[in-house]
Amino acid sequence: MQRILLILFTFMLFFGGAQAQAKRYIFLEHFTNSRCGVCASQNPGFFSRLQAYKNEYHHMTVHPPIPYSQCLLYQANTADNSARSNFYGIQGTPTVVIHGLSSKSANGVTNSVLDAELNKTSPLEIKVVETGTQNRSVSVEVKTIGTRPAGTYKLVVVALEKELNYASPNGEKIHYNVFRDFVSSVNGDDINLAATGSSVTKNFTISIQPSWVENQIYMLAWIQDVSSKEVLNSGTKFDGLTATHEITVDQFSIYPNPVKEQLNIQFKQSLSTDSKLIISNLFGKEIYASQLKNGQNQVHLSVSDWNRGIYFVKIQTGKKLVTKKWLKD
Repeated sequence: MQRILLILFTFMLFFGGAQAQAKRYIFLEHFTNSRCGVCASQNPGFFSRLQAYKNEYHHMTVHPPIPYSQCLLYQANTADNSARSNFYGIQGTPTVVIHGLSSKSANGVTNSVLDAELNKTSPLEIKVVETGTQNRSVSVEVKTIGTRPAGTYKLVVVALEKELNYASPNGEKIHYNVFRDFVSSVNGDDINLAATGSSVTKNFTISIQPSWVENQIYMLAWIQDVSSKEVLNSGTKFDGLTATHEITVDQFSIYPNPVKEQLNIQFKQSLSTDSKLIISNLFGKEIYASQLKNGQNQVHLSVSDWNRGIYFVKIQTGKKLVTKKWLKD
């Protein structure tokens, strides 16, 4: 009986169809303090490591009154800086919270930690559009690309200052993605996620304060699970600048399937942008990865020495990642 159930489970996995997913940005909430000497010693290395992950993450710095309430960036908005810090129970700085789930010192966010978060996907895609200068109108579209997740969620939107030039007492001179204000409510706004293939749009307005540098202000939006605090995905107006001609499920095929010797991937049209090919096993472990070049229309890969079982081909273009299953015989 157990063998029959296992066969049925495998059958459903294999023939359940391909599922499109959105690119999941690495979400980093960075709690620091402009008078903290330890922050000044760790933050430069943290920002240096992030340079290798351009277009792969969203980052914001929040300034709690820890260890010094005299921090001017905390004093700029004491209520909201405290609210976000208390949300996670921050006890020390610098602390980086990843996807709302795990926290590390800035030194603890190593390349291996960041690498482990690459190429992950989300059932949700978030698009942010801003219009205006001193008075901003902000549109946030949350599209359900994959299976709509169960649970209760909040849409959180904040205003950030991309680069702030301020020679702080701890010696830091440039402060990145500085949290200025909530655009949504402090705890986020209720949102009912749309069915697969549909979207929900929320609109906001915000007045840029005289003490902010207007051309450095932008909005960051994310969807957060009320119970677990997990951030499912995030978005900014800048994300669209890297999204290009994205592949859909019906635009490439795998043959033969099942495969014994050589896996062949054929695109209906030549790729119009550089993309990435990832192959993982049933347990999510990455087995193979390579870059696909603009103009490429096929891939041939010898898999004769691979273990038998179910594998997944993932093609990542722009912000989307499309997955298809195949069987190694």
